Amino acid sequence: MDKTYPGSHIRMHKSHDNEFLYVFIALYAFIKGFECCRPIVVVDGSHLKTAYNSTFVSASTLDGAGNILPLAYGVIDSENDRSWTWFFERFREAYGVRENMCIVSDRHESINKAVFLTYPNVPHYACIWHLWGNVCKNYKKSKDILSPVFYAMAKAYTQDEFDELMAKVVKADIRVAEYLELAGREKWARVYASVNRGWTMTSNIAECINRHLVAARELPIFDFLEEVRKTFGRWNYTNRRNGTFTFTTLSKKFQEMLSINEYLCLRMTVEPSTEYVYTVHDGGRRFVVFLKKQTCSCRIFQIDEIPCPHAWAVLKKKNLKVDDYCS
Repeated sequence: MDKTYPGSHIRMHKSHDNEFLYVFIALYAFIKGFECCRPIVVVDGSHLKTAYNSTFVSASTLDGAGNILPLAYGVIDSENDRSWTWFFERFREAYGVRENMCIVSDRHESINKAVFLTYPNVPHYACIWHLWGNVCKNYKKSKDILSPVFYAMAKAYTQDEFDELMAKVVKADIRVAEYLELAGREKWARVYASVNRGWTMTSNIAECINRHLVAARELPIFDFLEEVRKTFGRWNYTNRRNGTFTFTTLSKKFQEMLSINEYLCLRMTVEPSTEYVYTVHDGGRRFVVFLKKQTCSCRIFQIDEIPCPHAWAVLKKKNLKVDDYCS
């Protein structure tokens, strides 16, 4: 049975015996909001504590201010191939496929299969927190030494930086290096990702949703879903109110990053090559900034999508507005 509301996408599925199996909810505010966000979708599931042995599932993203924007949520009978495939099929009906879209989740086998079936051409990335958790279970002696190395490696901006860190992993424990290689660099290392996943390296935003709903998970399903709707409504209202009183080009979090980059550029020197290409000297190292394409050889400019310190140095020399070079 399908039930539809104007602008929203709500679906419910029953068994042949007329028993409830799944429900999917994507409200109008979520669908419109996603149009203004990076197409990065984080999915996760958590068990409900009701007599009906079911699982709460959600898809979410981050808005331009770095706040959680829920995209869809629902209830399925359990985390299996059929239920996750049904959820992703409904998600695709509501949101379609966007350019440079990617999906982030833990490495649940049913999620992997469902993404492959419904979004075969969309990159599916691993949550680095869950991946490292698996490493810690299998190679306990190396976890304390290699933990900071792994996270730095996953967030590396350049392949040279990645290779230096991987060499440390190989030296400390070759088994960990082999495990990470088997998982696929492109699945967890940002520098090898086929589309820009920005700072969304984990499924923490989905975990945050689950934590906020711990008490509600003991309610009957209908009451639970109503509590979810009210929670997300409060979040959206607060975020919209904060946005109304934000008078900087970027939100507080990213404005602070921009200010730090401006401070770091003060001692750099700039040497023009063409009208758009510049060499920036930074403490004995050279970086090439291409303003027209908004790139820098440090790769921070293109991944963070705000001017890196080297780009800032060029913008200052040319007296250009930094606002025009922010995502």
